[in-house]
Amino acid sequence: MNIKAKIFKKYLEEKEITAFNVEEVPEDEQNTVMFSSNIVVEGQKLPTLVLLDDTAFSVIRVLILNNALTSDNELKVMHMVNKENLGYKPFKLYFDRNGALLMDVCMTTPGTEEKDFDTLGDEIYAMLNLTIKFMGEKYRNWMKEIW
Repeated sequence: MNIKAKIFKKYLEEKEITAFNVEEVPEDEQNTVMFSSNIVVEGQKLPTLVLLDDTAFSVIRVLILNNALTSDNELKVMHMVNKENLGYKPFKLYFDRNGALLMDVCMTTPGTEEKDFDTLGDEIYAMLNLTIKFMGEKYRNWMKEIW
């Protein structure tokens, strides 16, 4: 397990946060560890990952909706995603190859020693809270565009 994942796992244990499942990605060059959970927005449970690896970055990824991109709505939702991404927020929307709508939050987390990550848990949790707030403000309108 990489150093960031060890520190975040310890943070979760110390704070008695049990909402995450932890899984190391096998045969991964970047030594990635996935912390999976859900966030609830508008009554919907959205699968959420915290991806920690040996790079100088960490990612929070939210699966907003499977099959969001269709031939019927393609132009409209591509425009919606582009408009959101132009807002220069830390939240970036995109579609995977199956048409699922995802959102990534990329954080810089450089360092190689434990002392470099003293505030990592608090920083990730702060970004998760911002993500939940942002999703609460945007989700209903996104669903109107998609459907």
